Amino acid sequence: MPMETKLIYAFPGDDEAPLSMVGGKGASLIIGARGGLPVPAGFILSVEFFAEWMARLKGTAAWRAFLQAPKDGLKQACDALKTEAQRSSFTDEQRKALSESVSRLGSEGLFAVRSSSPEEDLEGSSFAGGYETVLGTTAGTIEEAVKKAFVSCLDHRVAVYKQEHGFDPADPKIAVIVQRQVASDVAGVGFSLNPVTNSYDEAVINANWGLGETVVGGTATPDTYVVDKVSLRLKNKACGSKETSVWLAPTGGTMERPSDRRAQFALSDEQAVELARLVMRVEKEYGRPMDVEWAYAEGKLFLLQARPITAFVSLPPSMITAPGEKKRLYFDVTTSVEALSRPLSVAGTSLFVVLMGNVGRMLFLRDITRDAGTTIPYIAPGRMYVNVSNLFRLVKKERALGFLGILDSLAARTVRAADEREYRSSVNILKLLPVGILAKAPRVAFLVAGARWMPERTHRECQKKLRAFEQRARALQKEAASCAALADALIGAVLRDVVLNQVPLAIAGLAAFGKMKKLAGKDLADKFGPLETALPNNMTTEMGLALYDVSETLPKGLDAAAVKAGIRNGTLPPRCMAAWKTFIGRYGHRGPGEIDVAAPRYRDEPELLIDTLLSMQARAGDGSVREKFARNREERRRAYADVLGEVQKADPAKARRFRGLFRTFETFAGYRETHKFYLVFAVDLVRQRMLEHGRALHEAGRLKNAEQVFDLTLQEVDAAMNDLSLDLAALAKKNRKPIDRIRRMPTVIDSRGLILRPPTPPAREGEARGTPISPGVVRGRVKTLHSPGEKPFLRGEILVARATDPGWTPLFASAAAVVLEVGGMLQHGALVAREYGLPCVAGVENATGMWKDGTLVEVDGAAGVVRTVQEKE
Repeated sequence: MPMETKLIYAFPGDDEAPLSMVGGKGASLIIGARGGLPVPAGFILSVEFFAEWMARLKGTAAWRAFLQAPKDGLKQACDALKTEAQRSSFTDEQRKALSESVSRLGSEGLFAVRSSSPEEDLEGSSFAGGYETVLGTTAGTIEEAVKKAFVSCLDHRVAVYKQEHGFDPADPKIAVIVQRQVASDVAGVGFSLNPVTNSYDEAVINANWGLGETVVGGTATPDTYVVDKVSLRLKNKACGSKETSVWLAPTGGTMERPSDRRAQFALSDEQAVELARLVMRVEKEYGRPMDVEWAYAEGKLFLLQARPITAFVSLPPSMITAPGEKKRLYFDVTTSVEALSRPLSVAGTSLFVVLMGNVGRMLFLRDITRDAGTTIPYIAPGRMYVNVSNLFRLVKKERALGFLGILDSLAARTVRAADEREYRSSVNILKLLPVGILAKAPRVAFLVAGARWMPERTHRECQKKLRAFEQRARALQKEAASCAALADALIGAVLRDVVLNQVPLAIAGLAAFGKMKKLAGKDLADKFGPLETALPNNMTTEMGLALYDVSETLPKGLDAAAVKAGIRNGTLPPRCMAAWKTFIGRYGHRGPGEIDVAAPRYRDEPELLIDTLLSMQARAGDGSVREKFARNREERRRAYADVLGEVQKADPAKARRFRGLFRTFETFAGYRETHKFYLVFAVDLVRQRMLEHGRALHEAGRLKNAEQVFDLTLQEVDAAMNDLSLDLAALAKKNRKPIDRIRRMPTVIDSRGLILRPPTPPAREGEARGTPISPGVVRGRVKTLHSPGEKPFLRGEILVARATDPGWTPLFASAAAVVLEVGGMLQHGALVAREYGLPCVAGVENATGMWKDGTLVEVDGAAGVVRTVQEKE
């Protein structure tokens, strides 16, 4: 039964009220008063109180102008609407209800009047600074203050914030709080977590003399106190400048004056700890991290406001340890390894749980998807993690850092600076050992031996098995009755028929390269770079070459719109359409973010490739992708002959071994991309099945579009097809909540929310440092992209990205060099940069925010340095 609405709600007095009537601030004050927190008494004029004002306003010309206002005219329209709202007058009913409520508080003294929107101070929206607060209000001026707070809901800042955060600007609602004013000696704000480090175990207090407006409004630099919530110990404090302070005027209103105690701390250490206890109590009462406004008046502590903290990194409960317990350290591989700039979708997360479930059964003989504390890989909503604490338990720190450095050098530097003793796990080591591999060891050993002694034959046999897998996978798609069953069958087949057959060969190829270097000796180490370029049997490189072949068939002079229409309508010349269909037949299941089942494929959105096709077409002769690949291949062969000749001179026996190792390396090093190709192939088959169901559910009116199916788990999609009573819209919204809360996740974070950052390396002016990935020195102009199709990328530009996946590969054909914010030696961008012989630097902190497009830089891939080049005027 819906709660009855009223014009006015009192606190203390009313134990509950609809959020839609009292707004975020009002609801929090009612909760706080009900919980016995030191909240000054007050009342809330509800949304219903202002219903007549809002109805009148919506009938005016100013309102119609507001609804039709263009973006550049919105402020003018809002100002006119506010002027019209100022003409609102209190009805007899409003005036009586307000007067009676003020009398119950006591007409003498001063009041604080604050707005409270139903959309404000929620978990995902703060509206900070958008609404009005009037302090030091007297009983005689309270109507004027209430009207001012009401009018603020029409402010231009509020309308813009709503547009940017998914609220409807055409549906303004407001409640207004009237509260007994506290004549504070000291006031400020408190956070139940550290907003700088994100640590859940630290409370942070800001304080200044007088009222808290200077702290909230940022007009004075407050004192800062950091309190450990576990030990209730003051960890550190810093004295702020406290340039100015605001005080209540005896007859109403406020007055500002310079602080005369700027060098003195506003709080004692004991008061800082008392405030930490208060914010902890508030956090417990509300069940989430909170920030509060507080005040001390004559030594007594008051809670003025409490709101959810909206800008913090929220870990899923399964990854959080209790306060005081041994902490865990996590490395987020979602971006570093898979190059996803956005969180995994709900369906994508669900599919990765299936993947990890199969990996657990195969390698660990148990379920590794449920407990983040007893596994190394872990899947959380929207993200994929490595539990570094368990990695420390399994191997020594230096070896763990070597592994992390291959994935993401910046993360490795961060972990190196962490205290291993603080994070090393004590879990039973047997749980971390992939004991299931023992049963597969003979098979793996046989493959590795074949790679070493019979590489060509082993390669042919492996390719035959991979083709058989494709046929089996398509058969499974027809046979499996449900999405969950299909996903489980396909993932199991990928692991059994692809990974176990192909990954040992890729490892054998890379191991052979290391042995070649050892045989050749340090004196020849600098000649090995070209050996890694233009390797055969690399499916990602082959995709780039195949796309170039399509570009060669495109008619000259077409723009992007014409190419798109031609592909969509099948009206391009037959030779071109045939080339396109051949490409899509082999690579259509790929695309940016392809590891996520929700990501569009080239088959679905060919426009993802059109700019690249046109860029490739613009080059001819020696500038073509095929010609460049052929030159790199010849350079590899010459480099091999050169190194082999040097080894032959020194030791003919070593030269024989070197030749054999090179055959293994050349045949199988390119295999490192194969498992991803076939995993994505399986993901796409699941995607096709889910979209079939999505279209059916959309046609039945149960989803707003077919793609909304990816806001459901595999199991929920299956259930939806059999249970017509399921509210899929509500389920999708609930599922998305933890994923939508993820903004830009830190790479390294612990189980108490602490974000760890790498030590800042010394750098010269105009120089950014990272990890050397691929050698070479190139000058060019920066083009920063957050997605492959964000904007045109021109030949010879320096590609700057957070990270890349195979969907970015076509851009590498045009790039002069690559700079990555995250990633290590085995990140996709690093691999492809080396394949194309492009200078590449990874692990450049804030690379995507460092340079404007067009900035001239020099990329030194061997030194791991990017230098800004000063241009002559």
